[in-house]
Amino acid sequence: MTRKQTAGSLTAGLILIGLAIIILVKDISFFPWILAVIGIAILPGSILKEGWRHALTASSWLIGLALCFYFDVFWPGILILIGITMILEGLFSKRPSKRNIFDEDE
Repeated sequence: MTRKQTAGSLTAGLILIGLAIIILVKDISFFPWILAVIGIAILPGSILKEGWRHALTASSWLIGLALCFYFDVFWPGILILIGITMILEGLFSKRPSKRNIFDEDE
């Protein structure tokens, strides 16, 4: 099985499991939680195809948007998500050398 096939199988399986959980649990609504299901489902496939940086950024946005809609804190939540994205970009940026992220530039 190629990486692309593995990623597709993982994503499809997680989406089906997530949809089943949303249908089975009567107390949760479909809309915001389908975003979280998609965010969780794309995580393994994105890690295999694109790497950790892309996977965590995309998943954190989808899961974060689901939480923003659920708790009705849209604009503060967007600011938090932008902050998380900036932190992830800093942590997972491609550095040419094995320097510590806290080292000063020369």
